[in-house]
Amino acid sequence: MAFGDFLSKKMKKSIEKNMQKSTLTAENIQDTLKEIRLALLESDVNVDVVKELIAKIKEKAEGGYIQEGVKANQQMVKIVHDELIEILGKENSPLELSKKPSVIMMVGLQGSGKTTTANKLAHLVRKKNSKNPLLVGLDIYRPGAIEQLVELGQKNNISVFEKGKQDPIITAKQALEFAEQNGHDVIILDTAGRLQIDEKLMNELNELRKNTSPSETLLVVDGMIGQEIINVTNEFNRLLKLTGVIVTKLDGDARGGATLSITYMTKLPIKFIGEGEGVSSLSPFYPKRMSDRILGMGDIETLYEKAVENIDERSMQKTMKRMFMGQYDMEDLRNQLAQVAKMGNIGGLLKMMPGAGKISEDQVNDAQRKLVIFSIIMDSMTLKERRDPRLLKAITRKNRIIRGSGRSEKEFNELINNFDKGKKQVMEMTKMMKSGRMPQFGGRGFGGM
Repeated sequence: MAFGDFLSKKMKKSIEKNMQKSTLTAENIQDTLKEIRLALLESDVNVDVVKELIAKIKEKAEGGYIQEGVKANQQMVKIVHDELIEILGKENSPLELSKKPSVIMMVGLQGSGKTTTANKLAHLVRKKNSKNPLLVGLDIYRPGAIEQLVELGQKNNISVFEKGKQDPIITAKQALEFAEQNGHDVIILDTAGRLQIDEKLMNELNELRKNTSPSETLLVVDGMIGQEIINVTNEFNRLLKLTGVIVTKLDGDARGGATLSITYMTKLPIKFIGEGEGVSSLSPFYPKRMSDRILGMGDIETLYEKAVENIDERSMQKTMKRMFMGQYDMEDLRNQLAQVAKMGNIGGLLKMMPGAGKISEDQVNDAQRKLVIFSIIMDSMTLKERRDPRLLKAITRKNRIIRGSGRSEKEFNELINNFDKGKKQVMEMTKMMKSGRMPQFGGRGFGGM
């Protein structure tokens, strides 16, 4: 259960259950506040933050009269929503990229995902800010750290500057010169992490900061480490004067409530959050959008941005045209699943849809499983077979695909059955659209996926 899921279900349920009367009073909000407090604490939100949040909700809710046409639970949701935004930092805090070149210094403990996050950040500023980033490998202590950065850079076509085990200060200075000579306007320094904060680490980071004058000094923290996230942030901030925080691994099993506490407890903005392994899984942090998700309202804005960023519009238009002409086949399905996969984990995408709380975790996991397995099986087919699925009835073809994909006969049959159901749905939808009627989208998607 990823960050926000547990809290969302608890808070929304308590508000809907207890808010039935026409006036918000101390009496009828007491049970709601008690359950919200418990949900926050169980989600690992800092005690001081919980006290502050509950006090502000109580102050606004007590004696508040319901506006005409608005239900009590809706008004309570709005109060909680507004106060969550305040706690989370009010506004998005964008990167400072006005300098030429702008230097971003990434710091953090080992295991926080700093190197992969540096690569994701480079991808993001190139795509969203139209920058030409340069990754700089400065972690000379962790075995394979620089090699990992180079590999990630090559995979995503991002330039990497490294000088092996050379003194990181010298490498950083050379990287600045290289960037100016080669038109790189954003330099991202992947510095060394440690298993714990120590004097040697901080001295080296301070020297790097003095010699590179970064526009941003960003701490990368693991969203799964709980309350320790506050202590780590405060200690790095005290010694390095951070400009913001990036929280990673928020798609994991930890309840992640400590993330809600960072800005309030440290006065530092959360700049980005990571919710997946893909290069596009780093997202700017918007307090309002996170508040929407926590209260089960979805996050259509972020979902739309992910779609615009990752979906090939021409490919989708081509698929839609084929669907309208009744030519939908497995190659179209394969392309659609690939587009969805680029947007991130299905669970993370569903959380952004209003009403997603009604979808069980088992359904989410099943959809993610099908996306991965069906893609693997279709990759083992020839283009001719995907364009004409009738060929798959041949036992020799079926056995070859099963062997080549490493999947089971049951999974192969599941794909075929889902495709047949999905194609039928597509044909029915197309028929309705041609007759001028609007199809209903309330049911499940492709073949029950």
